[in-house]
Amino acid sequence: MRTLTATLLSILLIGSAAAQSPGKQSPTLHAALQAAAPGERVRAWVYFADKGQGRALPFTERAQARRDRNRVSTDSFDIPVRDAYRSAVARTGAHVKHVSRWLNAVSIDATAEQITHIEALPFVRVIDRVRSLHEPLPTVVRELDRLETQSAPTLPTFSLDYGPSITQNQQIGVPALHDVGLSGAGVLIAMLDTGFNNLTHEALIDVDVLATWDFVNNDEIVSNEPGEAGNGDHGTYTLSALAGYEPGELIGPAYGASFILAKTENTDWERHVEEDDWIAGAEWADSYGADIISSSLGYSSGFTNGEPSYSWSDMDGNTTIVARGADIAASRGILVVNSAGNGGFVSLPQNTLGSPADGDSVLAIGAVDASGTRASFSSVGPTADGQIKPDVMALGVSVVSASPFSASGYLGIGGTSLACPLVAGGAALLLQANPNATNLQIMNALRQTASRAGTPDREYGYGIVNLVAARNRILTGVGAPAASPVAELRLPHPNPFNPTTSIRYDLHQRVRVTLSIFDVRGELVTTLVDEEQAPGAKSIVWNARDRRGNALASGVYLCRLHAGGVEQTRKLVLLK
Repeated sequence: MRTLTATLLSILLIGSAAAQSPGKQSPTLHAALQAAAPGERVRAWVYFADKGQGRALPFTERAQARRDRNRVSTDSFDIPVRDAYRSAVARTGAHVKHVSRWLNAVSIDATAEQITHIEALPFVRVIDRVRSLHEPLPTVVRELDRLETQSAPTLPTFSLDYGPSITQNQQIGVPALHDVGLSGAGVLIAMLDTGFNNLTHEALIDVDVLATWDFVNNDEIVSNEPGEAGNGDHGTYTLSALAGYEPGELIGPAYGASFILAKTENTDWERHVEEDDWIAGAEWADSYGADIISSSLGYSSGFTNGEPSYSWSDMDGNTTIVARGADIAASRGILVVNSAGNGGFVSLPQNTLGSPADGDSVLAIGAVDASGTRASFSSVGPTADGQIKPDVMALGVSVVSASPFSASGYLGIGGTSLACPLVAGGAALLLQANPNATNLQIMNALRQTASRAGTPDREYGYGIVNLVAARNRILTGVGAPAASPVAELRLPHPNPFNPTTSIRYDLHQRVRVTLSIFDVRGELVTTLVDEEQAPGAKSIVWNARDRRGNALASGVYLCRLHAGGVEQTRKLVLLK
């Protein structure tokens, strides 16, 4: 898994573009301000140059347990934005909407005049436009008749009566795990969505919801409210597919898990959402201690206000804010499960992915029908930087979900948005089966045991999920530690860096190790380690020089570890 670990990789990418615009403005922001009416406010990111000597915020007990399980050490991602910087931005008259410790930035609503004042602040590095994003939402394929539901066939070999939801569960192996007592109990899942309506539905009334927050309207109500932004029924569909429980009607894979629900999608502008709300929701999930993020939101096109869309070439895991945020979430030990998108097929070299499914460390989910054939709307890869996407597949056609319109109705819904929560729920069963499993182990187990693991491709990824095989891969006994890989490449620190960074890795047995640095073209820069080493934690400092001792220019580099058949890569950003 190639994890994006760079704090403010965006500074490098945006900063180079900003040189083409006045002051610290990115070209996108400059164009938006030029087009804005006098006094009109524009949404923007303000990136700061540093965090000073701040201390990391304390973690909740659950968050610390997740970090310990994934061996995540405290780093700059955990240090909050300096309050003096936030206050100085606010004093210009700009409205500060979200504060992101991951990006060391704040999102604001501000006029051109206020942004000019913000540019003058010495600790501001660059200012960029907050993107508004769009993805086709799932469609109601049919409403399930009550009599049809009651008479739907079930398989007597299973202990639970799934009713018509048997198809979506059996296709990925859920009933077999339910039969051994797994339900997702003890696992905390964060859902980033919108319109969590009708939570008193018979299949949802017993779902264990620990907390809710509406990042669009800044309140605790995540259901629809008259006159407020972000209304819709999308969250009802996805939550019920994942966690609903009404025997004979609908049973979700992780009906026993606990949940925090975040409304992050603003549907007022032709079903658009802004990237800063997604980032804020993901950081909230991290702070609360979520083990899994299930997000059926994918964004690439349909921007409002004349703003240009992302293109297929931007789906490279680095360009969009949500991809960077999702990869940072993964670096905190969270398993990020995201729908691949409903963009359908396109010929190479293009893709139809929606971000953050393009994230290096995101498990992107595509959709199949009941026969296992890829749904025509399911997005295809690969990413622009060559990653296989989608990762795995699950049912996304006529998925049984709770109706938002009645207390006991059910709908058949189509979209990768519904395949995503099925896989997220399955992942919760794997984590319950082995509470010591890391997000990387679960992700790899799902991919390596899927139906096309031997021949992954751009349409199906690694294939349809097989939860029984995935459980067997990571499990030696319920509650027992998962088998550790031979070697694990950790998060380099600092990153971005200048002039040195520490590259860390763990060895679990004596093995020959090769640790090398490559440039983005794949050419070898230098080899740092090439020898047999004993087990233990290792660390080596790289001074940003090539094998001849020459100092390297600013840019993105790849650190690659080979050990005992394991190959892992991390991105490094040299920022002079």
